[in-house]
Amino acid sequence: MDIYEHLSVAVGLGVIVMDISGQSRFESSICKQTEPFLQILRDALNCTETDRTALLYACCYQTRRFGERYIFLTPSGLTYCTSPVINESGDLEAGVAMGPFLMTDHDDYLDLDVFGRYKLGEITSDALKSGINTIPYISPGKAHSISELLYACTIAGSNVKTVQPLVPMQTDIFPMTYSIMKESELLAAISVGDTNEASALLNDILGHILFSPGLNMETLRLRVFELTVLLSRAALKGGANIDAIFGLNNSYLREIDALKTPEDTVSWLHSVTRRFAQHVFDYADSKHADTINKAVLFIKNNYDKKINLQDVADCVYMNMTYFAKVFKEETGQTPGNYITSVRIDASKKLLQNTSVEIINIPEMTGFESQSYFTRVFKKSEGCTPAAFRRMNRSV
Repeated sequence: MDIYEHLSVAVGLGVIVMDISGQSRFESSICKQTEPFLQILRDALNCTETDRTALLYACCYQTRRFGERYIFLTPSGLTYCTSPVINESGDLEAGVAMGPFLMTDHDDYLDLDVFGRYKLGEITSDALKSGINTIPYISPGKAHSISELLYACTIAGSNVKTVQPLVPMQTDIFPMTYSIMKESELLAAISVGDTNEASALLNDILGHILFSPGLNMETLRLRVFELTVLLSRAALKGGANIDAIFGLNNSYLREIDALKTPEDTVSWLHSVTRRFAQHVFDYADSKHADTINKAVLFIKNNYDKKINLQDVADCVYMNMTYFAKVFKEETGQTPGNYITSVRIDASKKLLQNTSVEIINIPEMTGFESQSYFTRVFKKSEGCTPAAFRRMNRSV
């Protein structure tokens, strides 16, 4: 198991090897660093067994089903990368999980996934706040790379050079580079309630999927299932009501199995995307509905200027401190984080057009300097602006 210990130390994430009965066969030394926080979290959320069951399911069954790496979310809201361990006979022997980590901001995770869903005592809440930094933030792009690395190490440590999937491999049908790029843009559009942009991006994704070789309804349903879960989380991150989104999500996931044709599936998914996007900043029962919507519109129209919190508060005629509190309560994120997310989305579109010089993009999107833009972009996307351009040229 030395390869997993080295991998764990190099990446900074714990590694667990679990057999098909759910017993741990190996845990790397880094697991000990996160265990105290995990114990508090799982006790507070009463999900120790459900988290372990989910880990076993992802480690051993989902990875075997696809014959490859897999990224999944536990009931506690933490993320793991997993990979199957196959013996020489082609049978599933164990699963390897690397994590946990978060693909959302620490504060957003606590506010949305923990404090927003559970009533916890002050002592427990303080313990979670002080221990959350033991769980690292990993961008989606970096999570994909970690998943690939874990899979490569698992294959290298066995006598099996490839794992035959039980269904067509997802990466054969939906190339991950395309998927991650477009899905990231789609989720960003959902999280700011931009229905037109979300619809256009969904058309791109569905067009690529529908014209992929080997497509059948089973693989299409699997893809739609994943997209629906991702869309619901994007809507929550954008500020949609958690109860409304969970209600929609449960209903939608039951409807997927009833889809019979690709045409029906496309129409259905467009409807779902519009509904999730419409729930973002939909504050019919909020006394601050007009204020939030006006602030959001101001940011979208002025992100390319040097606007700050005071400017946004002034546009809605509110005290800056009080406005920041209201905005965070209603949307689940700070005004500053929202402004940054809008600027990042705009910069990604400009980066895809090679006629625009990278050196000009920070000024065009409201960032104060090239170095600050590069630092914020890398934290958000897991790569530098130049690297993003190399991977996503459109012109």
